Amino acid sequence: MPDGSANPDVVPALVIAFSVEKPSHRPGQVAVEALQQIDDSLPRGYLAGDRAYNDQKPENFQLPIRAMGYEPVYDYAKDQLGVQAGFAGAQLVEGNWYCPSMPKALKNATKDLVDEKIDKQTWIDRIRARAAYLFMPKQRPDAEGHRRVMCPAEAGRTQCPLKKHTLGRGIHLPLVDPAPSPAGSPPCCKQRTITVPPESGADQWQPLQYGSEAWQRVYFRLRNSVEGINGYAKDRLYERLEDAGTRRIRGIAAQTLLLAFQLAHANRRKLTAWANSIALHGDRPHRRPTRRRKTRPLGTWTPQGLRHRAGKDRAR
Repeated sequence: MPDGSANPDVVPALVIAFSVEKPSHRPGQVAVEALQQIDDSLPRGYLAGDRAYNDQKPENFQLPIRAMGYEPVYDYAKDQLGVQAGFAGAQLVEGNWYCPSMPKALKNATKDLVDEKIDKQTWIDRIRARAAYLFMPKQRPDAEGHRRVMCPAEAGRTQCPLKKHTLGRGIHLPLVDPAPSPAGSPPCCKQRTITVPPESGADQWQPLQYGSEAWQRVYFRLRNSVEGINGYAKDRLYERLEDAGTRRIRGIAAQTLLLAFQLAHANRRKLTAWANSIALHGDRPHRRPTRRRKTRPLGTWTPQGLRHRAGKDRAR
């Protein structure tokens, strides 16, 4: 808030579910097990994880979380960049469906950034240019998870010679240059819309355009929240979550029970600090006491030396 107090409408990031397993063993399935423990009354929204999660089999993570109402937000490893899948002619580039005639430089924008062929600003410009070739949702997904999406030319974002009625809309719209093919145009270029089933590109698909301002705002905020609560609960002065010595008992059941108490204590500690910093009824927010420094402040020095030393000399 402007006065430095906490916003009472924004609750800090907390741990509301967890599951225990060996490190890096079944991460997708373990995440789903944890998510199943969340009360149905809580709203579902964007769900972000590190690169281990979008590298799972879709039936173990990506499809179950979407069935539960979550929308994934991913980052990608080096071998997951560029064109990764296709459906009805549309191409999946870093989680989003694009026109197959999108320029190669735009398809490989993130690849080129990772390979240091372009700088960060060029990558940003190319990501923004991609938006013109993005398939747009025609309507909300149906009950079975099928999504009806519209060709970018039909959506008024580009001009395409395969669809004559989209030409002449102005030079501000990119002109698509379809490559000739003996097999003819793909369905996405013949039809106004296509219906994408949930399985198509399920391992990497995400609703936000990768690299866009909206994606960066959501992804990095969620990832920072996750890493923040991890570090908070690992504080060596409090819960020391990563220290096995705080749970000196064998067995996964006992470990899980003790871990639950540790996480609950971290949540309570975080909520208490948040509540104490809320200013109510016009009062000033609670402040942590100022730490007393052992060093001397600047005002103790004078042209004649230390102020207190000069005083002692006079007393003598």
